[in-house]
Amino acid sequence: MSFDLYLYKQKGRELSQEEIAGYLTENLTPPNDEGTQWWFENEETGVYYSFMLEEAQEDDPEWVKMYGSFADFGNTGFVFSLNFVRPNFFGMEAFRFVERFMRDLDLYVLNPQSGLDTENPRRETFESLYDDWSRPNLSFSTAHFDEIQLIHYPLERSNDIWDFSFHRSEMQARLGDDYFVSGALFIAPEDGRKAATLTTWTQHIPCVLPPVDYVAINRTRKKLFRTVKETGIVSYETLMSSMGRLFENYENKGKIIHPDNAERAGDVFTSLPFEYELSQLGKQIDLDRLTNAEPGAEA
Repeated sequence: MSFDLYLYKQKGRELSQEEIAGYLTENLTPPNDEGTQWWFENEETGVYYSFMLEEAQEDDPEWVKMYGSFADFGNTGFVFSLNFVRPNFFGMEAFRFVERFMRDLDLYVLNPQSGLDTENPRRETFESLYDDWSRPNLSFSTAHFDEIQLIHYPLERSNDIWDFSFHRSEMQARLGDDYFVSGALFIAPEDGRKAATLTTWTQHIPCVLPPVDYVAINRTRKKLFRTVKETGIVSYETLMSSMGRLFENYENKGKIIHPDNAERAGDVFTSLPFEYELSQLGKQIDLDRLTNAEPGAEA
C-alpha cells in the first residue's frame, strides 16, 4: 500500500523524459537496468522511496480520463511512491526531495490522496504532501498494529534520531578523523512492541553521541595480571549523570566530547558499572516494523 504522486509539466514547456531522468540520476540515485525505476535508500537513515517511469496508456479511456485529459498539463510519465506503515520520518525526508524536484524542474503533481483539488495537478509544498501522507500512515498503522506486529517508538524522539542520522556524514566530514560521530539503531526484544535506540562509544574516544536511550560501552581494562575486553550497556541518562559535565551540546541534539575531556573521562569510563547486556534489550529491528502510531490509540 503506497502513497503515489503523478508528475506533470505545463503544456508547451520543453522538458523531456530524458532530462527528468537525468535529474533523478544526478541528484538521487542511478536507475535500474531498464532505466524505468529510481529506487533510493539512505544508508544513514534507512529511509527509502522510489520514482517510476510508466508508459502512457492512451488507448485506455479510463487512463486518459484520470491521467491524460488536462487542458493545461501534460503527463511526464513519472510517478513517485512512498509506502504507508512507516515511521513518519520517511515522509520528512522523502517529501523534502519531492518539493526540491518539483521546484527545480517546474513540475506539478496530481495527488489523489489530497483533501484539496484532486482534479488538477498542483504545485504542492513539503508541508501539504507530508500532511496528506502522515495522517493515513498513522491511522492505518494504528488500525493494523497487532495484525502486522508493529513496534512503537515516540514520534518526536524518532524524528530527533532521523535528524541526527540525516546529518551524520556532514558532521563527520567537518570534524575529521579526530572524532567519531556515532550512529543510532532502533532495537526491541523479539516479542516486544516498544522500541528503544542504541549507540556505541568505544574506549572513551572523542565522539559525538546521538540523543538515544542506551549506549553500548566497548572498553579494555586491566584485571589482575591481564587486560580484558568488555562490552555492556548503560542508559544515556546514566552516562550523562556520570560524565555529562565533560560533554557539550552539539548539532542536531547531539553531545560532543572533545579530546581533552575524553582523556579526563578515562577513569569514569573504565569503572562505570554496566546496567544491561545487549541480549536484555533485544536486537536491531527492520524499519518496516517501526511506527509512531500507538497501540490502542484511535485510528
